[in-house]
Amino acid sequence: MTDKPTNCKDWIAIHNFQPIEPPKLRVTGRCTFPTPGFKVTFKHHVPQGINPLILLLDKIVTPPTGIEPQHVVTQEVKYEEKTSIRYTDVEILPDGVTIKVQNVE
Repeated sequence: MTDKPTNCKDWIAIHNFQPIEPPKLRVTGRCTFPTPGFKVTFKHHVPQGINPLILLLDKIVTPPTGIEPQHVVTQEVKYEEKTSIRYTDVEILPDGVTIKVQNVE
């Protein structure tokens, strides 16, 4: 497992409050890796920061365990959570990227 920053970009955070389903926060981005097989997951940072409206997420990158072809790949990564907390921003750690949350009412 590696925790160093990777080449990730195009982050979007959308919080859907439409009454069809419970409110859901979705964070997506694109990460580039030197080979296929990398896995990206997210978890709440512990402890969260002093501002309860900024969600801190740890990005966890797990390298492939087997032999992979040697070519650069870019893959979509995402995080979803059902929550009614009206976050204003999401910060991806350890990258230090802050994303404004877009609310869909």
